[in-house]
Amino acid sequence: MRTDVVIVGAGAAGLLAAVAARRLGHDVLLVEATAAVGGATAGTDGHLWVPGNDLMGRGGLPTDSAEEALTYLDGLAAPRDDVTAARRTAFARTAAVMARWLVSSRIALEAVKGLPDCRPDTDGGKAQGRTLRARPPAARLDAEWAGRLRTPPGGERGEGLLGRLRRGLGDRAQPTGGGALVGELLRRALGSGVEIWLESPMAELLVADGTVRGVVVEREGALVEVAAERGVLLACGGFEADQELRERHLPAPTSAAWSVGGGNDGAALRAGAQVDAALAELDQAWWTPVLLADGVAHRLDVARVAPHGLIVDVAGDRYHNEAEPGVWAGRRMFEHNRGNRSVPSFLIVDNRHRKQHDLGPWPAGSSPKEAIEAGELVRATSLDELAESLEIDRAGVLGSVVAFNQLAKRGRDTDFRRGESAWDKYFGDPLLRRNPCLGTVDRQPFWGVRIYPGDAGTAGGLVIDERSRVVRADGVPVPGLWACAGAAAAPFGGVQPGDGAALSVALVDAYRAVVDLSDQLDRIDEALG
Repeated sequence: MRTDVVIVGAGAAGLLAAVAARRLGHDVLLVEATAAVGGATAGTDGHLWVPGNDLMGRGGLPTDSAEEALTYLDGLAAPRDDVTAARRTAFARTAAVMARWLVSSRIALEAVKGLPDCRPDTDGGKAQGRTLRARPPAARLDAEWAGRLRTPPGGERGEGLLGRLRRGLGDRAQPTGGGALVGELLRRALGSGVEIWLESPMAELLVADGTVRGVVVEREGALVEVAAERGVLLACGGFEADQELRERHLPAPTSAAWSVGGGNDGAALRAGAQVDAALAELDQAWWTPVLLADGVAHRLDVARVAPHGLIVDVAGDRYHNEAEPGVWAGRRMFEHNRGNRSVPSFLIVDNRHRKQHDLGPWPAGSSPKEAIEAGELVRATSLDELAESLEIDRAGVLGSVVAFNQLAKRGRDTDFRRGESAWDKYFGDPLLRRNPCLGTVDRQPFWGVRIYPGDAGTAGGLVIDERSRVVRADGVPVPGLWACAGAAAAPFGGVQPGDGAALSVALVDAYRAVVDLSDQLDRIDEALG
């Protein structure tokens, strides 16, 4: 079989690339290893971190520029080399173009008002405006394909009372929009004639004289060779579901069960090995603290930030700002884990927290019998009893809670500054004026869960240049091969600049890859100045 472009992976980036390639006149084959479309994005809020987007400077949003975004990115983490620096520049200059392309494809975007950058006080950071999301679609996806959209368990953010309050306040609502974005891209892919093969994993690349000529795909029990005249784009994610690769590359301890990512098994790394591709950032992931319920990881984005709760290690000691962005919170768990003291850690909350906020899969106010009997959710009438059940130091827990309650009463966390950042405040309780993230832990019964340094996917992978071309270990691009999303190493130096940065850079790299394989990238970059 022959086609113009083969795209491996039907997540948001792969779908965008497929639609863009069709709009540029190419025949496209999109192959997906699983039976579902959408990758990790389908089960998330679908936020996009877009510096310099067209909404900035309007309606009270701050102005922005690529230069400010680069200052911010470099202030968070210096680029590891010239290739990374060039990618950052390309991202900062092209993110708004990518968003404009989505709008031109009739995928409406809106600002997530009030949501700041992860480190808004860093030079170049913004208190709001850079994060966008897709609006609910006007038309429905065909029923057959709607049933094939992936919704990973544990991927959504628990909101409880706070979420309902935000939806009531309107402009601070955080609906889950990843499914809407993926569904709209899928609708346009199908409508434009993209051929999609599900349950068709890539077996290997077709390589001749150092040039990638196509792929071999496992389809319906047979191996099918597909020649790609223009090239191959790897959009097949990272390696979060492969325990062996996790143990080889990620900090210990690690478990695939802790991931809320897309279930990717390292296909891009195996393909890269065929062409001696350079690798980078393999020890990094999009960390996020999780709890486990019936073997499934669940995020705690709101539960760990909300008042009337704190996180301690096995000694009962509090060791970080519970409200900081997920990537930093996960890193703190590893950094503090000398002597195996913080993996797992323990989220302890009082009954006010339990009544008002979802906790992983358990709705606010619920007392799930099976989870309590299994020890996944611990309920106790005293902190002493709770510590004993969780097998953590009782004196340490009591001392930490007493100290924490004193801070909460004053409304200021002088230990770890919880609730001071605009980021912290956004996810806190807007009804608490003194500090939206602090509240005493003193109303029984008390509740506790074990938490782990989970992830929303790995952040390391193939090295790509500013054109999204895969680069060999000797620094030379591999002819015929591009990569994006989790298949490519992220350019952010192991940090998260803003909510939606992982998805945004994936879409930007996908967009630039397709324009480059169409020989039009130089024209676009020249227009950007």
